[in-house]
Amino acid sequence: MGWIVSIEETLAEMARAWNAGDGVAWAASFAPDADLVDVVGRVHHGRDVIAAEHQKIFDTIYRGSLLEYWLTDSRPIGDGLVLAHTASTLRVLDGPRAGEWHAVQTKVFRDGQIVAFHNGMRMDPADFAHEDDSAR
Repeated sequence: MGWIVSIEETLAEMARAWNAGDGVAWAASFAPDADLVDVVGRVHHGRDVIAAEHQKIFDTIYRGSLLEYWLTDSRPIGDGLVLAHTASTLRVLDGPRAGEWHAVQTKVFRDGQIVAFHNGMRMDPADFAHEDDSAR
């Protein structure tokens, strides 16, 4: 069960780094060869790219934003891998993304580092259906 503590510690470190606007620190929990699918579906390969892309948003649309993460569940999936689901609340104070945003993430950890991360926004299904042309 020690991996649960390390996942929670990792989430706390990532939230601290996000809240400080530090892309390098935010990406420090990723393996050098990690993959990240961001909230708009872009795929980022490698810790250095993940750090650089996050620094861009920390310096622009998410400047001064506050992130909170929590672990919703996790389980070992073999060969030193752990699957974790997390949730987050992002508070953006101003700018084009101002407001409170909720998301869920799927993370795969290997030896305490994130090797895969997929971020997805949470929204009210009624709002989604209203925006989805196929629902009409």
